[in-house]
Amino acid sequence: MTEPTPPTPDAPMRDVAALRRNIASRKRADKSFFISGALIIFVSLGILAVLFGNLLSEGWPALTQTYYTKADKSGFGRDDLGGEITRVGDGWTVQIPLATLSDIKDSDVSKGLVGKKVGIVGRLRGGAIPQIIVREIGLADQIAAADITGTLERTQTPPAKPGDEAEVVYNILPGPLAVNVDKIPAEEKSALVSGTPVAFKMDDRVKEGRFTARSVSPLITKNFFTSFPSRNPGEAGILSAWVGTLLVMLVTMLAAIPLGAAAGIYLEEYAPKNRLTSIIEINIANLAGVPSIIWGLMALGLFVYTLALGRSVLTAGLTLGLLVLPIVIIATREAIRSIPNTIREASIGLGATKWQTIRYHILPYSMPGILTGSIIAMSRAIGETAPLVTIGALTFIAFLPRSPIPPIQREISVEQQSTYDLAVAKDPSTPPPQPQLHFTGGEWLTSEFTVMPIQLFQWVSRPQLEFHQNAAATGVVLLAMTLTLNGLAIFLRFRLRRNLKW
Repeated sequence: MTEPTPPTPDAPMRDVAALRRNIASRKRADKSFFISGALIIFVSLGILAVLFGNLLSEGWPALTQTYYTKADKSGFGRDDLGGEITRVGDGWTVQIPLATLSDIKDSDVSKGLVGKKVGIVGRLRGGAIPQIIVREIGLADQIAAADITGTLERTQTPPAKPGDEAEVVYNILPGPLAVNVDKIPAEEKSALVSGTPVAFKMDDRVKEGRFTARSVSPLITKNFFTSFPSRNPGEAGILSAWVGTLLVMLVTMLAAIPLGAAAGIYLEEYAPKNRLTSIIEINIANLAGVPSIIWGLMALGLFVYTLALGRSVLTAGLTLGLLVLPIVIIATREAIRSIPNTIREASIGLGATKWQTIRYHILPYSMPGILTGSIIAMSRAIGETAPLVTIGALTFIAFLPRSPIPPIQREISVEQQSTYDLAVAKDPSTPPPQPQLHFTGGEWLTSEFTVMPIQLFQWVSRPQLEFHQNAAATGVVLLAMTLTLNGLAIFLRFRLRRNLKW
């Protein structure tokens, strides 16, 4: 029998050196993985910052734009003129804002007048920024015959795309216009407060820097968030879009979260583990990956045509609720599955029923995961466009649904009003009808709607650069809402997990 060769004195040193090389290699691999992961995170955050910064830079003019509109919402006409009024002795002057010259040609003559005082002959067209039709640009000897005088300005907008021509716009900053207020009714003259914006209805055109007003209306300030969509990009806003988005998300949340959480609890805690439940689980996982346009086609046939719910907020909310329902179910099951079985066994061992165990132990401990998954599902639904376009969401809405608060209002019905009109014709001393209580809490569900992704798409399809700025501003708001929802999910998860005591 051959005896083993005894190890040489250098063998232990070689083993230690190999072990050290192995440890050093693993440390280098760990360090490389850490650097790669950190680099990926920083690149992702950088791309997000560039995206958000680009949207913000393009949409900032729309986010900050303001304009004046009549307090009575009657709108501007061709004979309206708006601006800030000032008391000057016994009279009044109005300073209209920077006005765009619509008919001026970009020529050497026009360029030579930039920065100089010029006169304009033409009719004023009212609005937030009055459009002035130029018929003549007068030189110094012609200014006295002009309707309006002011300083001519020229701005050149860079082309939106390479190869396009730059857009040149001429503006004029008018001087103060004298206003004759003798024809304004006495009850309206209370609106004449120095330093406030008002709109005058002119008796005739402006001539030699003065005009006669026959009516005056206070003006209020509107911005991007408090304005309805408009054909004028300077006055267009997302009021109907963000209100519609919130209402649709409210219906989506009420439809998807309770149903999804209940389904997840049943599948995880009550359903027997057999072939049927396996098929259900597979189908739920598959439904989470179905394209959103398919859900829109299903909703069009089921909700719009079969159930006759119409193209309403309720239809949109139920459609998006079904879209995100599989996500809520899966998130609920994963959150419940993460609870150790020892919690269930200890609760049942102390005499609690299955529902008491779920109610007082499983649900509180799994609530961070359920809320996180539900909020992330809502953040996906808030950006969906295809299913809402399929069911017929409108792109231009200049009204808001009836408010769900308060749900009961006092109103006079059409029948009451008709009966009263007939009675008054016979007896003028007939007392007016008493308003009846009318429930309005559910009327907003049947209202037509639009949402911010659809409004964004509608503005992007327009050729004007100003509408593209509005679209970028809408993208900033939508992205901010999405990030807010995800941030809320992270906050709730950490807050609820901190309060858990197992």
